[in-house]
Amino acid sequence: MRQILAPRSGGKPVAEINRYSGNLTDYQTVVSYTVAAGRTGLLFEVSMVTDQFTKTQFKLTVAGVVLFQDIIIQAPLSLPFPPAELAAGNIVLLECKSTDGTAIVVDGSITGSEI
Repeated sequence: MRQILAPRSGGKPVAEINRYSGNLTDYQTVVSYTVAAGRTGLLFEVSMVTDQFTKTQFKLTVAGVVLFQDIIIQAPLSLPFPPAELAAGNIVLLECKSTDGTAIVVDGSITGSEI
């Protein structure tokens, strides 16, 4: 059974959801989250899905570190984090691109908490 962590006292939940639709072959933002000034971010999960699995490549950057790039997934993917603690101003960025100019529709989400 998966445990849901509640925000600490004074914290607020983070839920960013967005979509990219297009055919560009350079990386485009699907969804991003920036930890607010004066806060600490807790990253819980990053999820992604596309309507063209074989034609979509993904890139995930967390706090300036590229965790993966040019990855093709075969099914919807959710990546749980322990949660990972992020300093104010750090960015979580999920990007995608079309491998060959095929039109793609990509959804992504980032969940966590700020304290």
